[in-house]
Amino acid sequence: METAGNVIRPVGILLSVLGWWMLFSPIITLLKWIPLVGALLGSIVSLAAFIFSLIVGGTTACLVLAIAWLVFRPLIGASLLTLTGIGLYLIFAF
Repeated sequence: METAGNVIRPVGILLSVLGWWMLFSPIITLLKWIPLVGALLGSIVSLAAFIFSLIVGGTTACLVLAIAWLVFRPLIGASLLTLTGIGLYLIFAF
């Protein structure tokens, strides 16, 4: 039997990524209004925004989970903090 935490965690991560992507949706919509090249620019920026949102949203969600897990299971929390550190490196390196 699944607990509520097993269902809520992936939904929370998905909503975090969706929230970051929605921050860029007005820019994408404005770019699509440009004649001749708007559709191309909109799709390129949309893909870039999705990749950025996936990395940043996943990293912030992982950070929140890691801090919560440090209290109850320090080994799992430390592993998640390592993943967060890798995500932060990817964010600032590129």
